[in-house]
This record gives sequence, C-alpha cells and structure tokens, in this order.
Amino acid sequence: MRRASLDFMHSGWMILVATLILSTVGVACIYVTDTHYFSGHDGPRNAAKHAAAMVLSLVAAAVVLRVGYLRITQYAYLIFLCSLILLTIPVIAKESHSTLGGLVRPRNGAHRWINIPGLQIQPSEIMKIGYILALAWYLRFRSSYRSFRGLLIPFVATFVPAALILLQPDLGMVLLMLPVLFAMVFVAGARLRHLAVLVLIGIAVIPAAWGQIHAYQRARVSAVLLQSETLRKNIIADPERYRFLATKRQALEWAASSGYQLVHSKNAIGSGGALGYGWGHGLYAESMLLPDRHNDFVFALVGHQWGLVGCLIVLTCYGALIVSGIVIASGTAEPVGRLIAVGVVALMSAQVVINVGMTMGMLPTTGMTLPFISYGGSSLLTNVIALALLVSVGQHRPYLLATKSFEFQSTPRQRTPLIEFDKGLPGGRITL
Repeated sequence: MRRASLDFMHSGWMILVATLILSTVGVACIYVTDTHYFSGHDGPRNAAKHAAAMVLSLVAAAVVLRVGYLRITQYAYLIFLCSLILLTIPVIAKESHSTLGGLVRPRNGAHRWINIPGLQIQPSEIMKIGYILALAWYLRFRSSYRSFRGLLIPFVATFVPAALILLQPDLGMVLLMLPVLFAMVFVAGARLRHLAVLVLIGIAVIPAAWGQIHAYQRARVSAVLLQSETLRKNIIADPERYRFLATKRQALEWAASSGYQLVHSKNAIGSGGALGYGWGHGLYAESMLLPDRHNDFVFALVGHQWGLVGCLIVLTCYGALIVSGIVIASGTAEPVGRLIAVGVVALMSAQVVINVGMTMGMLPTTGMTLPFISYGGSSLLTNVIALALLVSVGQHRPYLLATKSFEFQSTPRQRTPLIEFDKGLPGGRITL
C-alpha cells in the first residue's frame, strides 16, 4: 500500500532547508576569502558567482522535478555517453600538450576544466550524474550481477571513466565513484562474498600500484602518516629502512612542505574553540596562510570562524540530507528509483567523509570539494541536480504489483510480470 505523500514532502523540505543552509554557509565563507588566482579582493566576486550558480542550480532542480526521474532515466545511457565524451576532451588536451584553442587550460598541473566563454565546466562533476543514472538503469530487473562474472559490466562502466579522470588527474573523484558502485550493486542484490573478494584483490594490488602513482600523490598519502612525530624521527634515524614511504628530507621538511596544509588546517579548526572567532575574523580568515580555504579546505574555515558549534550545524545538515535519502530509498519499491536514491546517498556521504577526513588529517589530500559549501559552480550544480533526482524519486512512487525489488530466491524462477502505475506522470502510466 502506498504511503501518504506527507512523509516525502517532509523529506523534500528537509533536503531543501539543509541545502539552503549549507549554501548560505558556503557564500559566507567564500565572501571573506581571497585567492591567489586574481589580484585584489576577489572574495565578494567569487561569492556572487557562487550565489548565481546556486540560483541556476535551483532552476535546474525545478526542471528535474517537473520532468521526473522516470523520464530522465530513459536517456541514462545517452547522458553517460555524453559525459564520457566530455571527459576525453581534457585528456586529449593534456596528452597533445595543447589547450585546444583555449578550450582546456591547465590549473596547478591538472587538466580538469573545459572553458566556454562565460562558463567553466568540470566534466568529472557531470559524470557523477551520468554514472548513477546509467548504473541504476543497467541494474534494474537484472540478476546476472549476482554471479562474479556478472559484476564485470558494472565494474567496466566504472573503470573506463575512472581511467580518464585519473589522467587529468583527479584522484578524489575516482575514490568517490567506488563507494557509489559498491553501494548500488550491493543494494541491487550482488552477493557480499563477491564484493569482499573484489575488495581483497584491490588491497592486494596496492603495493604494486604504490610504485606506479606520481611522486606528489605518494607524498600526499605519506603526509598523513608523517603527522606522527615518532615516525618522522624513525625515518630521520634510519632513512634506508623507510625509503618506500618517505625520504629523510621529506621527514625533516614535512611541516613546511607536504604537511603544510594539514598542519594549518588542523590549527584553524582547533583554534576556533567552541564558538570560533566570528564571521570574517581570525588569522585563517584574514590571511592566506591556509591555501584553498575557499574550496577544498573550507571546512577548516567553518571551524575557525564558528567553532565546534558551526561544525556540528554543518554536519547536522549533511546528516539530514543522508537520512532523508535513506528514508526515500527504503520506501521506494520501484527498482530504478531505489537505486538512484542509494547512489545519491552514497555520493553525498562519500564526499563529506573524504573532505572532512582530509581537512582533519585523517585522509590524504585529494582535492575533494565539500558539497554546497566549497567554491565551484560545476560541483554545486551537479550536487543540487543529484538531490533533485532524490526528491523526484520520493514524489513519483509507482504502485508495484510484483515481488519487492531485488528479492532473489535460492532457486531460479521466472520473474513475476510487473504492473507499474505512476500518478506522477500526466495521465498516469501503466507498464506490463
């Protein structure tokens, strides 16, 4: 029996309020932070851009809600293909050592953005939406992925865009795709033992992969471990024994080189105390001592300005988004909608955990933005669209006269025909 729509309206309003609070915090943080990309006081300019991107994102969300996820997912493979094509453009520019007529300009050695007059697009952000939609559409009504061989296509669909993203390079975005993949295939019915085997294989290849990644990427990982003063002393005393991890020079210069951002990020959070210095006040808000404090390390600025209370408010808002998504996913029987909801929840959760974790020195610095708060129009747009898809799932809940989604019996049998009726579509829709 279909639940009253009030539950989903409540979830939708929770999502809207939490998103607006987080976006307001983001605009406030960006407003008081200058960057090294422009000369002069560019904080207000960037804040205005972020606010404009939020307005545009809300318009896009309204369109998604109007169209509905059921219609959008019919074009899931096309959206995924277009996202894949966009991903190849920065890679081509990088490998050919060209800007492609100014279309792709590197920033800090990375080729992640496509420049269009008046607009800058980050294809890897767009891929987040295309990836979730395509994976949800593929996994619907299938049981082949319950075998180890059946997991091949979902993993290939993950590793192809992941390889292109790594070439840009953007390790953080690749790390984001893996939790989404595992969450969606697990909820769709993949066997836990098969997923565990894949995880063990991944752990086994880490030593081989360690020697293949770039030196600066290894430095980011080792920087987290080098927070231990004891480890640094051991490396300095016996550098040959620890040469796989870091050199003696890296251990000696850690606080001023690879560990610089971690040191100042934790200092910014810790110095905020319970209530912080106040908006726009404090050493880390008034100076450029902490790089990327308007972007990757914006959570440190939240803690510095508003202290523990501000951090808890932000984390509570994220908790509201995640709980609302879980409520929608658990109450949705339609397979595609349920998978989209799970994918969006995994996406948001992973972004928050990775960003906050690296800000507090528990995870390597990966360039992962904090949803709705970090500066970046592409990130803001895609995250808002992801939440709009989540709300759309809650609004358009078909009646299903069949077995529950992704329920499997020990012995194979013919699947029960599906009768689907969606009042959310004009005139309704019936599918047999």
